[in-house]
Amino acid sequence: MNLRPFVCFLLLVTCLCSGTPLLAQISPTTSTAESNPFAQAAKDTAQQKKKHTDWDETPARIQYTYYNSEVPHFFDSTLLFFHRNQYTQPVWYKDLGNWGTTARNLVFATQTRPGMYLGYNGWDVYKYTIDSLPFIHTTRPYTSFSFMVGSKQLQWAELMHTQNINPRWNFTFKLANNTSNGFFNLQRTSGFNGFFSTNYKSQNERLRTKFGIIFNNFKQDENGGITNDSFLTAPLYSNRINIPVYFDNQGISSARSDVYNRQRNNIFFLENSYAWGKRDSLYNEDSSQVSYRFTPRFSVKHVISLEQTRHQYQDGSPDSLHYLYAGNYSFTVTDTVRSIQKWTSLDNKFSLNTFLGKDSQQVTVEAGIGYRNDIFRTEFTRDLKDKPEGFNNLYLFGQIGKEAIKPNQWSYGANATFFLVGNAAGNLNVSGTLSKRFGELGQITLGAMQSINDPAYMTRHFKTNFFEFNNSFNKQTTTKVYGRLFIERWKLDVSLTNQLLANYIYLNSDLNFEQYSPAFSILQLAARKRFSLGAFELDNEAVWQQATNNAPVHVPALMLRHQLAYKLPIFKGRLDAYLGVEGRYHTQYYADGYSPFYNMFYYQDNVLINNKPELTAFFNFKVKRLRAFVMGDQLQQLFWVKNVTNAPGYPAPNVYLRLGFNWIMMN
Repeated sequence: MNLRPFVCFLLLVTCLCSGTPLLAQISPTTSTAESNPFAQAAKDTAQQKKKHTDWDETPARIQYTYYNSEVPHFFDSTLLFFHRNQYTQPVWYKDLGNWGTTARNLVFATQTRPGMYLGYNGWDVYKYTIDSLPFIHTTRPYTSFSFMVGSKQLQWAELMHTQNINPRWNFTFKLANNTSNGFFNLQRTSGFNGFFSTNYKSQNERLRTKFGIIFNNFKQDENGGITNDSFLTAPLYSNRINIPVYFDNQGISSARSDVYNRQRNNIFFLENSYAWGKRDSLYNEDSSQVSYRFTPRFSVKHVISLEQTRHQYQDGSPDSLHYLYAGNYSFTVTDTVRSIQKWTSLDNKFSLNTFLGKDSQQVTVEAGIGYRNDIFRTEFTRDLKDKPEGFNNLYLFGQIGKEAIKPNQWSYGANATFFLVGNAAGNLNVSGTLSKRFGELGQITLGAMQSINDPAYMTRHFKTNFFEFNNSFNKQTTTKVYGRLFIERWKLDVSLTNQLLANYIYLNSDLNFEQYSPAFSILQLAARKRFSLGAFELDNEAVWQQATNNAPVHVPALMLRHQLAYKLPIFKGRLDAYLGVEGRYHTQYYADGYSPFYNMFYYQDNVLINNKPELTAFFNFKVKRLRAFVMGDQLQQLFWVKNVTNAPGYPAPNVYLRLGFNWIMMN
């Protein structure tokens, strides 16, 4: 995809919205200050000490909250980990060897959302969701632009703009586009996603509205993986594009594969709440000015949301050998194997809320009832469609919680959703957390979760225009308990998690869905420690996990990541810069294989993955509020020729280079 028109459009919109030079820091999709406890987020740029070389301008004050939370968050402006923030996927995710492909988490986790859903979770790590939308308040229009290029025509661009229409009404939008051809044959990817969100509070603070629109669109060409790993060390295939792959378009030369997966996901939601409570008048010291504070005591809330997901698999030149798992088929040159599955979910819920205590110590109690209508449909062409399946469900939900708005406060919360009537009756999700921050000492968090949920629709019903599979599975149960200790003074973050699963559903090596009924557990211990010595910064992370014997789950027992960075004194401190290296390693294990037919990973115990450590070098720098990076990845291939293997038949890229920047405009 040619991004030149898209980039021009972004710059045009940016100029119209802002009208000022590109200046300040950029915020990533998810603030590093939240996921990274060591990030030094700028809570208020007005409070930062300014160098005498900084421009004399009034900085913006910007903060945001997430859905169902009033805890303020602040965009990250740190430089040390900046190179990780661009179109990021968490460090322990593994893709198929190209930017933006289907990915899985090496730290084991399962789907625990209650109610019915389609499945196809391979792109979830890249998606915008309702829970990830920021609801922002800013004193000045704020626009951020990001751009990145890399080897093999890797391009990524992102634009975010937010501004307050008035002190009580804000809107935000973000657009992102990516494309990459990859190092191996027929593995091109593309994606375009974004969101629009707005939040409004009436002048008397009784009425509150939140509104959002989200769209996610992903597509990847499928090559079926390389035919033999030995080609990775053969001089004849030093150019990886020449390595044979399983889906070779039957010998037809083409830059695009005849086999691909594509997914579109759209979400619309609207929340309105109206509160009754106490209104106080607050005067300044000389009583010359007065402001008003509203303390809610009771409110009613209504939320309506609509989600639509469309997943398409298509093979334009099917080979009967590739479909032996489904049966013996003889395809002609004009045949196309196609499956399009659609899911539409309409969720309508109403709740009553009460608020106990003072402003900074308020306890929120919510109880409500909801109705969901889920419709699933399988299509093959515009004229050939299965009859849609509709499911109606009635559920109850509630929560109680107190957030730590100020330092040194306890925060706790409990949430419950129970499907009472309908096809999903018996599904539930119950969770609770307890947290306390002890000044500069650190923070402790304890939590637990119990879920019972239906299998994904695509695991029970999968159909193409040639064959179909139907399964009957019991509900899967997941119990999770965890604890986390963060000691700020020691720069130490430790967490312990135990998950207990029963009726676990997975895809086996014969590409059939199975259910493992016995209960099994997975114990996970994670630790992160950072050292600072002069201009040097050493960041260390380790994850250990162990599954119960005989469970159909393979995970690496130990994963390590280490980053060493040096702060460069350039131009007498006028330019902030970090030069560093990072290494990642995991112990050998039977990594899950990947099936293009289902666009998901499957359990296998034939191919043992034993990779060399992965090496990365980076140079991050900051000029005033412009941040940029230059990054070289997979540098271990300078010493070991063979590529790291992400999944059987799917190697990681060769050594490649990425360059990117973030730029802010404020009016």
